[in-house]
Amino acid sequence: MFKNPPPNDRATRLHRHEQPLLPSLAGSFAKRSVTGPTRWTKLLVGVVGVYWVWSLSRGAVPREVARTVKSAVRGDSCEASGLVSPATPGEDQHRVVVRVRPIAADAPPHRNPDNTILSTPFHPTLSTQHHPLFDGVASSLPVALDHPKQCITPSVHSLPILPKSNPSSSLEPSSHAGARSPELFFSVCTTPERAVKYSPVWRHFMSAPDVDPAIASSSSRVKPAATTAPGCVVTDAQGEGDGKGLSLANAEFRRRGLSCTMRDSSRAGERYEMRVLGLIRDAWVESERRRWQDGAPLVEWYIFGDDDTWFSDSEMLREMLAGYDWREDFFLGAHSETVGNFQTFGKIGFGGAGLILSRSLVRKMQPHVDDCASRFAHMFGGDGIVSHCAAWVRGIPLEQLVEEIPALRQMDVRGDATGYLTAGSAPFLSLHHWAGWLDLIPGVDGIDAIKLLGQASSAVGGPNFLRRWLFDGGLVVFTVGHSITFHREALSPEDLSRIEWTWEAHEPRRPSRRGLREFDDKLTYYLSSVERLSPDVTLLRHTCAHPSVQAGLREIDVLWDVRKDEPSWRERWLPSWTSPAPSPRAGRATAHGRAKKHVRRDEQDLSANDAGEAEKEQEAQPKKRPVRFSA
Repeated sequence: MFKNPPPNDRATRLHRHEQPLLPSLAGSFAKRSVTGPTRWTKLLVGVVGVYWVWSLSRGAVPREVARTVKSAVRGDSCEASGLVSPATPGEDQHRVVVRVRPIAADAPPHRNPDNTILSTPFHPTLSTQHHPLFDGVASSLPVALDHPKQCITPSVHSLPILPKSNPSSSLEPSSHAGARSPELFFSVCTTPERAVKYSPVWRHFMSAPDVDPAIASSSSRVKPAATTAPGCVVTDAQGEGDGKGLSLANAEFRRRGLSCTMRDSSRAGERYEMRVLGLIRDAWVESERRRWQDGAPLVEWYIFGDDDTWFSDSEMLREMLAGYDWREDFFLGAHSETVGNFQTFGKIGFGGAGLILSRSLVRKMQPHVDDCASRFAHMFGGDGIVSHCAAWVRGIPLEQLVEEIPALRQMDVRGDATGYLTAGSAPFLSLHHWAGWLDLIPGVDGIDAIKLLGQASSAVGGPNFLRRWLFDGGLVVFTVGHSITFHREALSPEDLSRIEWTWEAHEPRRPSRRGLREFDDKLTYYLSSVERLSPDVTLLRHTCAHPSVQAGLREIDVLWDVRKDEPSWRERWLPSWTSPAPSPRAGRATAHGRAKKHVRRDEQDLSANDAGEAEKEQEAQPKKRPVRFSA
């Protein structure tokens, strides 16, 4: 098995480390051109409206449907007004709601930065509940329902929310014509049973990326080319020629919409580490077969990982890789975050965090897989053998091989991983050991917890996932997409620089502080559901299972509201018949990230016999190393 070890600014800093967590995470806030409907569109809608009213009068439209449509047309739903609809009768006395909005475009760029202690209350009611919660005398909360529609008025915070990742933004403007984000190919060695079980989780990062609405609606004539779902090869870790198991796995892949193929390893019959090494050749052969036989795009980046390696946001992964030239020899990864494994195995790329190799490097390594198998046969761990093989092929010391990406997380810990997840060291591009080693959300099974975190990451965007804000002078900690924690004693600035050691043994390499005990030292409300109210509004529900809070505050809801400041439908549809369409509102200023030369191969109609010569011709072209941001 693989061993168990893990840009700067857009709108604000993505990290608090000396080195960038994602060296090329950069993006832009796209400006949207807002145009009003034509008079003929208005006339058509008017006719449909008259017909609907006539149908309603004749009883042709169900009353509930009519009420819903009427509410939507009037724009008087609670959520449409930035408020929250009442819950089940009696439940509002046991919950509070906080609305999170992006800061205004003209606000100071670092207002309310994450990982700093803010004096503002997270919610006024929570400030009054601190002592009752810890004293065990919590009771139902007052509910203000003086709003005409009985809406709940949330506490509102404007935070420097980052835009969702956009790989095309990392490309040179001159390369945008027909530009597309990097083409990926995943490789895993596991059993057919685990492949079937984990395929729903793989779908989170192996499916085709969604089209960014800001890009899709742009008035620019240049549109980015569509990005396909990444390819994937899965080899049988048992090497027993289990034809039935392989068939079941491939059928499940098709059912899940995954572009994966499971088959026997090219090194079947050898020990597991050799089958992991064989992935280098297996991935290359499968990706090239798809390219020349099926017309699949040329693969630029090969990603090798454990079956329980999870990537939080495929678009953030693509955006990071868009800053590198795949025609150069890159080995991107992470070392172990624990003292023991780092001292034992050194600076190899640990497979649980994900090993990301450029096309150039895989092309050079795959003919030497047999040589590496002989040369490094004495070594333990497939990721160690792959790392040593890559260093040998490149002719460099192992210590110089891995370009470390701190956002890749090996997660070499066991048990309660909540201290690691709430340490404020976002972004988290990958996580490992969610399937058996870790408690990501106490009391929730690993596969259910990682699915829930995947929903949260999709809703808030990978760059915001697991970011941390502190309120009430350090008493309340909000970790986006995971939890909200009350502390009996406020955290200090020194506490923020240390990770809370909540897991078993395995000393971390970074400074740590003792783990806090639930109820005695803290009360944690963990993410329990994610409800998408609209494409830009999500309700993140957090609940606490501790018996001491059941009579009082049981639920904290966060309304994640990233709607843009655009004209309402009334402004677009109700101007006078002859008035011109409303002019576009000012969008947010583009946040310039790092500009990388991302050279792409021109589309060529090559036969299979010309493949080798074409590759050599491309390799012979001059290369430029990607520009690095300074810390």
